[in-house]
Amino acid sequence: MLNQQKADDDLLKVYGKLIAIVVLIILVGILGGRYVNTAPNLTSQGLAFEHNRLLNVLAMVRSQWLASGRPNKMLLSWYDVAPNVLTQDKSNNNAESSKNGRLDASAQIDNTEAELVGTNNWIQLSSNGWPLVETYDEDGCRQLWQQLLAIDVNELGLTVVYQAEDKVCRFTSANQASLSYQLQTGRIIYLAAE
Repeated sequence: MLNQQKADDDLLKVYGKLIAIVVLIILVGILGGRYVNTAPNLTSQGLAFEHNRLLNVLAMVRSQWLASGRPNKMLLSWYDVAPNVLTQDKSNNNAESSKNGRLDASAQIDNTEAELVGTNNWIQLSSNGWPLVETYDEDGCRQLWQQLLAIDVNELGLTVVYQAEDKVCRFTSANQASLSYQLQTGRIIYLAAE
């Protein structure tokens, strides 16, 4: 009889451990499922962030356009916003060039990138002060995004479509969230993924 009680106790311990493992697996499954379901939303949130950035940049561009006397073409000077970018790159380049008497390739890339962001960012503007593309196609939309937000659409995983009939640049993320910029009116439409 003692052996039977010991066997029953051992069996109850095994069942208890089995139930604990099953509950743990269910909890991990629920948490994992929630994580997998939120992963596409992270991309959507990234595009929502870029939407806010684009709204702010367009407001700055338009105010700069008004203050400059409404020119057709304007230099977007991100150097004024972050004046230490070129200064730091030049000091790094001098340090690297003094080592061997030549400018290192990585230093040339850094300096070129700083120059593109800081000094050579001319943009065409409409008669209402909204940024325009240089070429009315996907490449023009990509270049406009780069000029305004200083980031490549490929780094964000966005696809670009130019709608010629409406003159709209549409940027779409992998989860189908999209951001549209209407070239004629400067209107931005953000559509979140469902």
